[in-house]
Amino acid sequence: MPVDEENALTRIIITSVICSSIATLTTMYRLVIRRSRLWIDDGCAIFSTCILLLQVASVFLHADMDPGMKRSTRIAAYYLIATSFYATIWSARLSILFSVIRIDPNGARRRFLLGVAFVFLGTCLILIAQLFWTCEPKPQWKDDATPQCPLGRQVVIFQLISDVVSDTSLLVAPLQLLWHLEDRSLRRRLCVIFSTCIVTTIASLVHAVLILTGGGPKVLVAAVVEDCVSLIVCNIPIVVTASLHLCRDTRTSPASSSFLRFATDNQTDGRADPIGDISIDWLPRKGFIQHDSGGTIRGTQSGRLIDSVQHDEEGMK
Repeated sequence: MPVDEENALTRIIITSVICSSIATLTTMYRLVIRRSRLWIDDGCAIFSTCILLLQVASVFLHADMDPGMKRSTRIAAYYLIATSFYATIWSARLSILFSVIRIDPNGARRRFLLGVAFVFLGTCLILIAQLFWTCEPKPQWKDDATPQCPLGRQVVIFQLISDVVSDTSLLVAPLQLLWHLEDRSLRRRLCVIFSTCIVTTIASLVHAVLILTGGGPKVLVAAVVEDCVSLIVCNIPIVVTASLHLCRDTRTSPASSSFLRFATDNQTDGRADPIGDISIDWLPRKGFIQHDSGGTIRGTQSGRLIDSVQHDEEGMK
């Protein structure tokens, strides 16, 4: 095996292990934070992590140059890497979308975003199907020592358009909700946190360029990095906000001491599920609630501060 090819396969393995380890740790921290309030967005993050770990195993199998390995096994390893690439990214995007759905009190907007979630799922399935109808008619690549399908311009264009549109949707969706926040400082902080989905778009652009220029093993490296970045990004709103709340024991922070107070024109329908956000809960007929350092819970509904409730400290343990 040529030295350059061996080095390329080694880079793929190292990149996969390091990046996936970081992404998995962020998911584990997320689950620790939300262990008693798990919802669909957390389930999507768990699914994305499991598929990412499957991709890591596929990378090791794909990079194994054992001459005794069957040709069909190498081909299957490539297809596992390619399909897990789409599954990881789009489940991470669904996690972000359901995080917004979970905290949005507007019933009409929640239903619209739920429709967007089905579009995301359909797009993922189409991309996976496109992979097979593009690669199967051209079987020559299957005879290579490390099989890798030469994806054409059609795949790149559809993948790039879907990435840009979906990431733009994930950027706009929370901004519509956060725009009603009365606390401008908190609004800016949360907008910056949710805007990190742009990083996934940048990684997608690099990946697309490498496919068009025939990047070879670099395409797989870019795919692994894009997967890990997307998973980290979907965990950032949970992890960063929780970290900010940890700081309030030592210093007062606008992001940790401010309550989510919405403008009075923010319509609610009282149908949101009793599920917890990173820093807030939305309860039917009570609106948003948030724990403060003294154990009290305060909340707002349509911009009005509701009664505080003192909770027994032992009951919260």
